[in-house]
Amino acid sequence: MPSSITDFVKVFLALSFSLFLNYGSIAVTPVLQDTLVINQKEAEGLFLHNNLDLIIQKLNINQAEAQVIQAKLWPNPEFSVDEVNLWATKNQLSSGERLPPIIGKFGKNQQFSAALEQRIETAGKRKKRIALESVSRDIAAEYYSELLRNLKTDLRKNIFELSYKQSFLAVLTQQNSALEKLLAAFENQYRQNNISKTEVFRLKALKLELGQQILEARNEMHGVQKELSVLLNIPSQRYIQADIPASVNLDGIKSLTLDELQLSAVTNRPDGKISFLEETLASKKYDLEYAQRKPDLTLGTNYDRGGNFLLNFIGFGFKMDLPVFNRNQGNILESKIGIEKSKVVSEQKTKSIEAEVTQAFRVLQNSLQAYEALDPNYGQDLDQVFQTYTGYFIQRRINMVEYLDFFDAYISNKRTILSTTRQLIENLEDLYFVTASEIR
Repeated sequence: MPSSITDFVKVFLALSFSLFLNYGSIAVTPVLQDTLVINQKEAEGLFLHNNLDLIIQKLNINQAEAQVIQAKLWPNPEFSVDEVNLWATKNQLSSGERLPPIIGKFGKNQQFSAALEQRIETAGKRKKRIALESVSRDIAAEYYSELLRNLKTDLRKNIFELSYKQSFLAVLTQQNSALEKLLAAFENQYRQNNISKTEVFRLKALKLELGQQILEARNEMHGVQKELSVLLNIPSQRYIQADIPASVNLDGIKSLTLDELQLSAVTNRPDGKISFLEETLASKKYDLEYAQRKPDLTLGTNYDRGGNFLLNFIGFGFKMDLPVFNRNQGNILESKIGIEKSKVVSEQKTKSIEAEVTQAFRVLQNSLQAYEALDPNYGQDLDQVFQTYTGYFIQRRINMVEYLDFFDAYISNKRTILSTTRQLIENLEDLYFVTASEIR
């Protein structure tokens, strides 16, 4: 190759390398017109206000409260009119007995009776029913808390996942932009017969593979966007940009102890509270069923016109079931067994909660060790080494195979750095989830 051409190649590649070093300043994610840039606190506020599942569960609480109101109401009195004769025949009046009219000429020779009854619940059934519905209302409130705990964890994990995917997509896009510049320079040199076609093909293959990774990363990111649009109840066409800091409070994590976490979980977990309330509910149901063995009393008064030896008869009475055959034995036994069953379920739930906390705590400790093993400056050092390797490649100090191997290693290491941070945050959220507390 002539000396002038050699000098030209060196100058051209040096200029290309200079452009390559500036790839980090390239805008990675286009600023869309309908973009929602949101941090974790803002996302949670929007979620609490907009989420449709939470709104539905709040309505369930209102329904349970309505049942408490209904349980407090007394039974309505019963009023009846009976034995009304709409006419009287001559044969019926042949005995000579007559009934005077009620008002004016109305009601002449007309007989009727009227009765008023009021049922009185015995054995404190009303109070026991109110207590039963009150526990049901408390359970509905805890179901809301349980739903909130699950959905909030889903929200946080999706926000962190979106932040990770957008950060990794930024790495891939930057690499792709820089690779385009390098490939353009090599194609230009190939057209001048300064390099072989094999090197251009290898770079094209690398760019094709990188493009596929970008496509997959974008599709995964769109999947997370879909989940967040449902959780936040926002238009699906809006693009969500996660604004999540990469730092983690390591001191707060290290201060956690397993005993405190288990106590917090047993005390605060809504599903644990539900199991205890179910036990209380079973006890209240037993009290009500046991009270049902005593019959209710119905008091009444009645008026009879012309159906008695008195023209206007007013009488009083009462009625009640005689508990001879049915003393509610089956329902009492069923509710008694329900108490024992609820105790076993509650104990099982406590053991399950403690086991979940133990597992989440141990997994978090493993993630913490992996996170602390990372050098805080490793990411920046990796960028500098990559630039150095690119310079070596342009200067022909390393061959194509070595450069492509390091290119793959660079992306893999970037993914590992982001994944390690994401894994620590996710495991921390898992611990928050199983303890149902904000131990930050």
